[in-house]
Amino acid sequence: MNSEDKRGSVAVLGAGKMGGAILAALAKTGDSRFADIRATVQHAHRAATVSKQLGMNITIDNSAAIRDADVVLLCVKPTYVRSVLQQIRSELREDVLLISIASAVTTQAIESALGRHLAVVRAMPNTACRIGKGMTALCPGRFAGGEHLVEASSLFGLMGRTAEVEESMMDAITGLSASGPAFIYTILEALAEGGIRVGLPRDLATTLAAQATLGAASMVLETGQHPAILKSEVTTPGGCTVEGLLELETGSIRATLIRAIDTTTRKASTLARAAPNGGAEQDSWAKAESASAIGSGDVRRV
Repeated sequence: MNSEDKRGSVAVLGAGKMGGAILAALAKTGDSRFADIRATVQHAHRAATVSKQLGMNITIDNSAAIRDADVVLLCVKPTYVRSVLQQIRSELREDVLLISIASAVTTQAIESALGRHLAVVRAMPNTACRIGKGMTALCPGRFAGGEHLVEASSLFGLMGRTAEVEESMMDAITGLSASGPAFIYTILEALAEGGIRVGLPRDLATTLAAQATLGAASMVLETGQHPAILKSEVTTPGGCTVEGLLELETGSIRATLIRAIDTTTRKASTLARAAPNGGAEQDSWAKAESASAIGSGDVRRV
């Protein structure tokens, strides 16, 4: 049975900001491979709202949502991963593909919590997946084969670009790619406010800043040229742009952005250790994380 015949039902556990973005993207695609989509939220009133918005089966019961699901997307906060896995592990199908987007929680920690040899793929998408312009990094667990990576890539490929990476890179990818849109929005907002300062209407200034950001990003992706080369093409000797660049350098924009990525990456590496129940349970989860880090070289790549 091929992947298109086999994979038809998707359960999204945790339709929050990122889970909701994935749901919205899947709803827009209309792809027949993912025709049966279910999702869970914490509260009944939220379930009713999301169900009405997306026309999907939304529940507060994780066990009901994953029943007979081909693909389960784990979209809960890192501190709740262990408890959710303990709740559902006995009800997951043997051939299920479990995809986790929880930052900092390794595939080995997930496999340990499951206590079963199930296919696990770790994914780190960003919120631009909602409009099909996202970026998702993927890495397989020990029991995931090539077909599982293809399936995960196919699913997230509906929402933008994908890349298979080493798991040791995932915290850094969280800092750059997952948190990155927030940094870009801050830059975009500041550019627009600069336009407002020199007399442009707010709507026009925002559109100009957004289109400049979009165009610059597209130039990097489509030409393959280094950003520094493309920057030099805009910078005329003695012109306006070089004066603006001097102001950016005076304000240490490069160092500030680099530190932002570094700080976000370090934060990502600590999230999974902050178990809400604390005590022995927290220590157990932390040990699973540590063991995973030590044994990361043993993770099978496909």
